[in-house]
Amino acid sequence: MSRDLKNKFIYQLVISGTQVLLPLLTYPFITRVLGPAAIGKINYVDFLSQLFIVFAAFGIPMYGVREVARLKDQPAGRAVVISELAIINIIFSLCAAAIFLLFTAKNWQQDSVLYLLAAVNIIASAFSFEWFLQGTEAFRFSAIRTLLIRCLMIAAIFLLIKKPADYSTYFAIYTVAFLLIAILNSARLSAANMIVFKGLRPLRHLPALWHFFLTSSAISIYFYFDAIILQHLTHDNEATGYYSFTLKMVRIFLLVILALGTVLSPRVSYLVGNNKTTDAGHYLNRLLAFVVLLATPAAIGMMLLAPEIITVIAGPAFLPAVPVLRILAWLPLVVGINNVFCFQTLVPFKQEKKFLFAVLSGCVLSIGLNFLLIPALKESGAAIANICTETAIAVISGLFALKYHRFVISRPLLWQTLIGCLLFIPVVALCRYWMPAPLPVLLMAIPGCIGVYFIVLYSCKNELLTGLLSFMRNLQNRQF
Repeated sequence: MSRDLKNKFIYQLVISGTQVLLPLLTYPFITRVLGPAAIGKINYVDFLSQLFIVFAAFGIPMYGVREVARLKDQPAGRAVVISELAIINIIFSLCAAAIFLLFTAKNWQQDSVLYLLAAVNIIASAFSFEWFLQGTEAFRFSAIRTLLIRCLMIAAIFLLIKKPADYSTYFAIYTVAFLLIAILNSARLSAANMIVFKGLRPLRHLPALWHFFLTSSAISIYFYFDAIILQHLTHDNEATGYYSFTLKMVRIFLLVILALGTVLSPRVSYLVGNNKTTDAGHYLNRLLAFVVLLATPAAIGMMLLAPEIITVIAGPAFLPAVPVLRILAWLPLVVGINNVFCFQTLVPFKQEKKFLFAVLSGCVLSIGLNFLLIPALKESGAAIANICTETAIAVISGLFALKYHRFVISRPLLWQTLIGCLLFIPVVALCRYWMPAPLPVLLMAIPGCIGVYFIVLYSCKNELLTGLLSFMRNLQNRQF
């Protein structure tokens, strides 16, 4: 990895680190103050509004990153594309917000503030321009912005949330943060002189955007719809709270795993667009190995320590979510592999139709499994449907991706990963034997498992680990 990419990866890790830190610091407080039912209400409205945000984006986040990266050496053309996509995004967001308010009007009497705040989020999404920042690889700006805003969010949560009735205030804090991001990103876009008003033809993007829109819509259905179906089939805020909270918590571990993919996506698109497929293939192989090396121990660790994780982070009231966590523990690995095949391979190689077929297949499977499993298994049924859907998409997209790049992952890496993870079992068992309470078990077991895993990789001279250690030793000599 080049010095430039390594620096950008560090900035992306800062972003991911704050995304991890925010819930780790606030969830133990929020879950105990608000409780499962209030968490279920908030997450239901949030997941529903996220569906409308995806529809409003009309595929621009995926398409925009690729096109902005592709036009890296053509600033005038890139400014035109960015302006055209911004116009489309704003129009669609205003329409989506209006439809959302009409669609949810019957629920206003119960939680009108939540739904109004969600509508604001939908409108603000048009002005976040994250696809512009990612396409131009502005990771330093994103890291500083994210760090500052999330520090403010943490302070606001601890100062303003005092009782269960404050769940609307909790949601409002996220809305204000979303607005701040939109304002800062818009200012960055304006300062870069990327907005033009002449020679625009936004309609020319609609045919290509249509495929991305169908793809992102299908993804959003199996990404958010399970919690919505769970609420509508069970009418149980607590079941929705158990599932949605656990799903959000598991996705925290995805952030670091996907950080490298976020950095490499524009670079792979640029290399493929310039017919440098060999160089692109090198990045893809490293990314797949990185996912396996990092996500597998995360999955095993969450499975083994599920009772302690739930008790410490959410409290005893959320203990019914332990089976859900054990099912969803494999999500970081499956989604990480899925991300390599779909976003890092099929999209840069302009295989949107194959990507669309994979996610549409997953969408159909997700809806069918949710309606089949939720009536009997509730939140556990939704979790099983989720992991089965992501696995199916990974298999289908992987078969397509192999036609454009023959992924290579070494057998020694797989054996090293497996041996290191199996050693977690005695480490966790010993910690439970010695420690009487969940928090001491976590404080002992997590460093112990990481240490054992590190020792196995280091003693086997794992290539990725030795490369990372070499990079860290030289950090003091690098210019940022």
